Amino acid sequence: MNQFEMKDALYSEREETSLPSPTSLDEIKRKTFWEANSAVRQNRNINPKQIIAKTQTNKFPEGVTVRTHRMKDGVTSAYFHGQVQQRSYGSGANRVTYGVVDSKLIVTFPMTSRFNGNDYSYSFNGNMPKDMTFTEMGQILEYINLELKQMYRK
Repeated sequence: MNQFEMKDALYSEREETSLPSPTSLDEIKRKTFWEANSAVRQNRNINPKQIIAKTQTNKFPEGVTVRTHRMKDGVTSAYFHGQVQQRSYGSGANRVTYGVVDSKLIVTFPMTSRFNGNDYSYSFNGNMPKDMTFTEMGQILEYINLELKQMYRK
């Protein structure tokens, strides 16, 4: 099989499989939570029900939570949390229950260093939730990036 026949075979296979449909903006907004700060509270595009109080990352809800580390230069990360499973230890009155996230991906958004002026790209760390596709992750990151540009004039 030459390269052209292989290319035709690959494209014909791709047509048979259906790519996931684009996620609606409403669904993206419903899955995205924002950790509270003054810029987030002032953004009229963000539903107040999607704003959560500052908390530890292990207490972030299932879905995507956006945290700004430094408002001065808009350094921000999105935490993609998979399903939360409840675990416990001890017994009786000493039983302690806690939540464990099956997968977590942290995406830090592009920034320009204030020290040396270098531009940095997206930084990915962790494992993407199993119930999310690359397409959906990309759409969510685009939505977040648009809001960040508006809030921090990036």
